[in-house]
Amino acid sequence: MRTFYSTLFVLLLTACNAVNDNRSKNNSAEKIAGNSGSDSVVFTADNISMERKNVNTRPVKTYTETIQSFETTDEFKVSLYETKLTFKYLMKISYKNIDIQDTLKVHNFGFEPSVEIVKGESTRPSCIVGFFDKENKFRESKLVLFDKNKLKVRVLKHYAVATYQHIQ
Repeated sequence: MRTFYSTLFVLLLTACNAVNDNRSKNNSAEKIAGNSGSDSVVFTADNISMERKNVNTRPVKTYTETIQSFETTDEFKVSLYETKLTFKYLMKISYKNIDIQDTLKVHNFGFEPSVEIVKGESTRPSCIVGFFDKENKFRESKLVLFDKNKLKVRVLKHYAVATYQHIQ
């Protein structure tokens, strides 16, 4: 009988300590969140507005390539424009009196997006449209080219951003 009470006492003591540890963790999380008694999520990264307050009507980036043939000189031009949505850009593409539009979506890395257009490597005329990630590394997104008398936009790579939360 004495062993039973000793075991019961140890179990109760352990249970009380576990409850106190959880309460202290919850209290510190509430202090960080700035409110007490309600569930909340704390973001450590700066929040970027999903919509722009002022949309720039001028191109953010422009790539131009002049192509000379026997008959004419044509200009291959790709321009990126801001839209109302912070992480979405409008691509305007023109070549040989053909005009098309496409979009470029950039992920939210916790800072204002930075886009770039670089010269394509294989076909002339062509360019690669992309963005800079958190480590300031250029990430290819789309290839714009003129092939078989058509302007084409091909997706080169898909990217995803995930946020993980530790649940206790």
